[in-house]
Amino acid sequence: MAEEVWILLCQLRAAQESMARRASLLEGCIKNSRMLAHCAASSGASRTFIVHRAQRA
Repeated sequence: MAEEVWILLCQLRAAQESMARRASLLEGCIKNSRMLAHCAASSGASRTFIVHRAQRA
């Protein structure tokens, strides 16, 4: 029984680490998309271009 609990705790920890990595990657993608949109907007690019690039990211 104690071994099963230990295995479950290890699996939970691994899942938490995986979710943290994914959240970090997602945060990076959001920052890049915002930066790209800001740069495009400041250079006078059309809204269509901004939306198209954000969807591809």
